[in-house]
Amino acid sequence: MGLRWKSGLWLGVLLALLLLVALLAGRAGLEAFRTRFGAAFAANHAQLHAQRLVTLITRELSLAQRLAELGSVREFLRDGEGAAATFADLERFRAAFADGSAFLIAHASGDYYFSDSPAAPGPLRPRYTLRRDEPKDAWYYATIAGGRPYALNVNVDETLRVTKVWFNVLVHDGDGGRILGLAGTGLDLTRFLADFVATGEAGATSLIVNGDGVILAHPDPALIEYSALTKASPQRTLQRLVAREDDRAALARTLAELRADPAASRTLEIEFDGRRRIVGAAFVPQLDWYVLSAIDTDAAQVIDENLLWPLALAALALLVLFAAGVSVGANRLILQPLVGLTESARRLAAGDYGLRLHSGRQDELGELTRVFDGMARQIDAHTRELEARVAERTRDLAAARDRIAEAHRQIQDSIRYASLIQHAMLPQEALARALPGAHCVLWQPRDTVGGDLYLFRHDDDGFLLGLIDCAGHGVPGAFMTMIAHAAFDLAVHELGIADPAALLARMDTAIRSLLPEAIAGRQLATNMDAGLCHVDVANGVLRFAGAHLDLYRCVGGRCERIRGGRRSLGERRRGAHPNPTHENQIMPAAGDATYYLSTDGFLDQAGGQHGFGFGASRFAELLATLAAQPMPAQAEALLHTLREHQGPRAQRDDVAVLGFCVPARAASPGQVSGE
Repeated sequence: MGLRWKSGLWLGVLLALLLLVALLAGRAGLEAFRTRFGAAFAANHAQLHAQRLVTLITRELSLAQRLAELGSVREFLRDGEGAAATFADLERFRAAFADGSAFLIAHASGDYYFSDSPAAPGPLRPRYTLRRDEPKDAWYYATIAGGRPYALNVNVDETLRVTKVWFNVLVHDGDGGRILGLAGTGLDLTRFLADFVATGEAGATSLIVNGDGVILAHPDPALIEYSALTKASPQRTLQRLVAREDDRAALARTLAELRADPAASRTLEIEFDGRRRIVGAAFVPQLDWYVLSAIDTDAAQVIDENLLWPLALAALALLVLFAAGVSVGANRLILQPLVGLTESARRLAAGDYGLRLHSGRQDELGELTRVFDGMARQIDAHTRELEARVAERTRDLAAARDRIAEAHRQIQDSIRYASLIQHAMLPQEALARALPGAHCVLWQPRDTVGGDLYLFRHDDDGFLLGLIDCAGHGVPGAFMTMIAHAAFDLAVHELGIADPAALLARMDTAIRSLLPEAIAGRQLATNMDAGLCHVDVANGVLRFAGAHLDLYRCVGGRCERIRGGRRSLGERRRGAHPNPTHENQIMPAAGDATYYLSTDGFLDQAGGQHGFGFGASRFAELLATLAAQPMPAQAEALLHTLREHQGPRAQRDDVAVLGFCVPARAASPGQVSGE
């Protein structure tokens, strides 16, 4: 007989004896205790949750009623006056509510004011406006029509994207006066369910129903009747969880008894939610709610552990005898042979591959020993062969690593040198001399070198600033900036700096000649976005022309986006005109205005919670808030905002922003026009 059969037979006999004695001793005791203590557990469980519910609901409802009685709230909802005092009071109550949220609804306008975080400076704006013809707003008009001083409702607010247990308190114009609206707060449904329904106790299911039996809270959110106030015939009711008619009648009688005697609790055994359970119930008269606890006595821990000590001692004695028997048999049949085999495995794991094992046993352990010996011999042979191969491969990899490291060092040295050249092309010192304190530059290549380039020229009549975004980034983009810079120098040399549109047209011609069709047609991106601004200091005029790049003009806390042409320089896509025209947009060089040019690297940078781009509208709003700051500080603020939006995500493209303001002597009134 093999080892498996010997040990199996031995353990089978012992387990059969143990199970027979345990079943006879424990079955009668467990059944007697289970029914007795299940009813007490269900009643106490329901009463405890009812008391906890009353404590929290009473506090939140009292705070909501105090909020609705404030004179500032009534004045604001009646006349729209005293907004500052009202929103200050609303913030104090929001901080006091358990959920950290509060709301006001003006009945006359339907405006819904909701706050769930510390208020930002400035007036609180309505989140949305309720309408009678909007089904999702029916809960509000049902509450007003009901006329009760307060109402609690489980509702999904699709606009705010929250699901809460809402505390809705009517706001009256004086005692018994006309209704001005609602005030109150909400409790997050997930938290509410976790605190009062999802007890985490095995075999215990808690739920809350209103006086009509509609389910307001249940561990399964799919069984909750949302917006019960607006439904004439709710579908999710307590009666639907009770299949048998006689159980429904018994449950109805129990709930009626509780309503007559709210201080008591009741229990009954019914078939609930498909299983036979003991149901405990308690009534909360302040809310007209019932708290029910359904206890599955097969799963719930309802038996006092002290009652199990006699059974536990008897089981322990049996386990001791069982362990002794198993220990003796296992030691003789299994453990002693395995100890020797384990020691051999340790020596093999330590590298002693010359180990040899021998066994004369004819069972499984003997066969295992012989197989183990054969494995040790094979490992010894394979190890020697692998060590020789590894030594050879290690030498080859070391040589390859050295070659790659040298190549990488040379490439990095070349790129760093290229970065020095690209920085030398940028007009940093010229800008600092010509516009001290009146300009800011944010230039952040994605790699060591990049495809964004900013420009500056000046003469006796004024100055020219520009920004170019070449296709690509890294080394290819840097080479494209060399071509762009050469085209710009050529255009300025031939035409001067006073006509941005003519400069863009000349640059486009030069770029097309520098990059012939044969080169550009090889799936290479050769287009460049560009924007040029010329400021005529003597006459107080600013001219702007853009090639797929816009100008942002900020004045008086507002930022206007002045769009450039739709075509890029050097664009060769199908349907593009080979010689696109560019127009100057003329505007007064206002002394109180700030102007910005930006490539799409800032606007397209992915970030935020969902990984969306920053966006042009949001960029314009940011510039409007920064325009009043000193120009040198604006670059730091732009970079900080970009990094905060970007978060852990990688920089997607080269980023360049050029901002400037016009010296006071160039300011003059006027309107934007084309040329």
